[in-house]
Amino acid sequence: MLNVALPEFAPELALVIACSRWPCGESVGREIRTIMLASTIDWGQFLDWVRRNRIAPLVYHNLRQSSSRLVPDEVFTWLQREATQNSRRVLLQIAEAARITRLLTNAGIQSMIIKGPVLSVLAFGDPSLRENHDIDLVIDSGRAVEADRVIAEAGYRRIMPQLGLTPPRYELYRRWRGQSAYYLDSFDVILELHWRLTANSLLMPLDAPMFSHIQQIDFAGTSFATLTNEHLFLYLCVHGSVHMWFRLKWLADIAALLQQLRPEVIDRIADRAQMLELDRPLHSALMLSHKLMATPVPSDILTKACRNHVARKLVIAGRRALNWHGSPGEPAKTVWFNTWLSWHAFQLKPGLRYQWRELQTQMWSPEDWARVRLPIFLYLPLRPLSWIIRKIKRVLSDQLRIHLRLGTHRQSD
Repeated sequence: MLNVALPEFAPELALVIACSRWPCGESVGREIRTIMLASTIDWGQFLDWVRRNRIAPLVYHNLRQSSSRLVPDEVFTWLQREATQNSRRVLLQIAEAARITRLLTNAGIQSMIIKGPVLSVLAFGDPSLRENHDIDLVIDSGRAVEADRVIAEAGYRRIMPQLGLTPPRYELYRRWRGQSAYYLDSFDVILELHWRLTANSLLMPLDAPMFSHIQQIDFAGTSFATLTNEHLFLYLCVHGSVHMWFRLKWLADIAALLQQLRPEVIDRIADRAQMLELDRPLHSALMLSHKLMATPVPSDILTKACRNHVARKLVIAGRRALNWHGSPGEPAKTVWFNTWLSWHAFQLKPGLRYQWRELQTQMWSPEDWARVRLPIFLYLPLRPLSWIIRKIKRVLSDQLRIHLRLGTHRQSD
């Protein structure tokens, strides 16, 4: 029995959560209608929550299935437009993902796709129901330099890290960061190249045998490699926990995929999580999915999750992140959210070795390399000072923005 007390959400967010459940059967439709009839919905706020959680296609699909007559025409039109744009973006991403994986294969570099349209097919049976903003490509860490060259020759420019890297600095970057990002100007496509599943190499250490845990997914006339459902589900639990579930789309993925898994697969996931000391991310994801998305979870696993004291605290933190300051604004744009997120990263896995690696991962910042050129060994001890300077600048910038806004209002009065 899950008895983690979670405060109530505003009706607009509660409606978005109900519209994010899958599949959209009669019970989901009934709850959607109940919320709309029992509350006065601020539809502008509702759309802000949809936009913030990047979940418009799924919300549009479920509202169309259940309660379209109760939704204002302009709201339904906006959702329809967003879903249509996402479908077009997904088709372009599929074509680009196929092109880049083919180029990498020709260069002898094995790769696979995680998340994106592939996950949408696995979780929802439709590549366009998940809102996708980039292509996530995973390769072996030893081939990162070659993959960078292949992607650049394909017309992409690297946008993260933006600074030029000497071979020694690139090795440091590859050690302390798990990905780089690229942008294709001609088609407005972002591609993220991962050589680890997590920035902290000790959080989910599946790197060495990673390509022995893949499956082929065929759709849109193309075959893509991705993680098996067992490994993919555990990765999604970890990924969502790293970000403390501040976007509902990650929880919707978990909830939808969980219902596709057979009981014996869920048992294997729980065993693997225990072996990798990832019980906390798994248990908190299952509790949030059960509590917010009404997803059935095997009773023995749910009971064990509820007994995990740290996972219960992570559930409360996840609820807080999802409803950060009760506002549909981007949490990352607030002053302390990223610091709060970094602090919770230390709770995702037990052990001093993991926590020391997490501290090292957070302390190494390639962004500092671009700000000032120093001998490489000086960046680590200067990282706390750099953090303080950035926070002061952020606070002063926010205060200036508020002051200017107030001044504008007074002039208009």
